[in-house]
Amino acid sequence: MKNKKNIYILLPIVLGIWGMVIYRLFSFGNPDTNIPASTSNFTFKPIDIKARDTFSIDVNYRDPFLGKMYSKDSQKKNTSHVSKVKKDTLIWPNIVYKGLVSDSKEKKKVFLVSINGQTYFMNEKTTEQEVTLKKGDRNTIEVLYKGKKNKIGLQE
Repeated sequence: MKNKKNIYILLPIVLGIWGMVIYRLFSFGNPDTNIPASTSNFTFKPIDIKARDTFSIDVNYRDPFLGKMYSKDSQKKNTSHVSKVKKDTLIWPNIVYKGLVSDSKEKKKVFLVSINGQTYFMNEKTTEQEVTLKKGDRNTIEVLYKGKKNKIGLQE
């Protein structure tokens, strides 16, 4: 009898809660009330940006690790050295290593090399289109172009 009393009390509470949940779900699907479109006039006021204060740090103090005073001459030497170094850009031709034609055990190895789309059979220390083949093996070749060396891997 005690269990039936709890069921009589709890069953209407559970049904009421589920009813409210279902009512909320269906009430969002059919909006009956119209929300008036409000026209508001927004004014845009730009933010005033203040100029930054600049400052410099005076670094005339003793280095705590070396025990020496800071000198501006040592810093100028390093930066001037970097600005004086200027590398000439060298444009390499399109070089593709296609493989070793002869047997790798022979003294004279013949390599199949494509330079700017033209295919050449090259031995070691031969030159085609200013490209010199210095040495090579089954996987890589070493070429020289205008005094610069480059290693090129096998392209399949």
